Amino acid sequence: MEQRILKKKVAVLGSASGKLTEEQHEKAYAVGAAIAQLGGVVLTGACHGLPHDAVRGAKDRNGLTIGISPAAHLEEHIAYYGYPTDGSVLIFTGMGRKGRNVILVRSADACVFVGGGMGTLNEFTIALDELSEKDAIAILVGSGGIADELPKLLAQYGTPPTPFIIHESNPDTLVERIFSPLPKR
Repeated sequence: MEQRILKKKVAVLGSASGKLTEEQHEKAYAVGAAIAQLGGVVLTGACHGLPHDAVRGAKDRNGLTIGISPAAHLEEHIAYYGYPTDGSVLIFTGMGRKGRNVILVRSADACVFVGGGMGTLNEFTIALDELSEKDAIAILVGSGGIADELPKLLAQYGTPPTPFIIHESNPDTLVERIFSPLPKR
């Protein structure tokens, strides 16, 4: 029987809109490129902004990307949400943004948080609930938005840091740590 090696699926979660800096765009792009360079698959919410920058980074490295859309079909994805269609694969959930977030996070082996607002915070709480089933949750510190607040929130209200919650400011190092073997649970 042939043994199959599955690619690691890494969700890149962050700001889809709002005031984003060139540095944030560059960091998200670098995250996507690093995931593809290490043979992983980039998962996103099929939206604009920082997640789409990660898609562009992965595609520039010939990587595979999967967008989990809140729309029920392509027409709604484009006309109602105004989302891009240039990723490798689109999966339509028909569940709106919050429902899509659950499917996106639960489909990932690891989650990377870059920038973000309330929607990203929603995705983070889902990932935190699923931590025992994830390889890691990674926070790109210094990427702005909610990502810079997550370590403080965890320290004050949530789970104490573990080897499975990675805080890192360098996109390449962050992704390398996700792909490095972590201690057994």
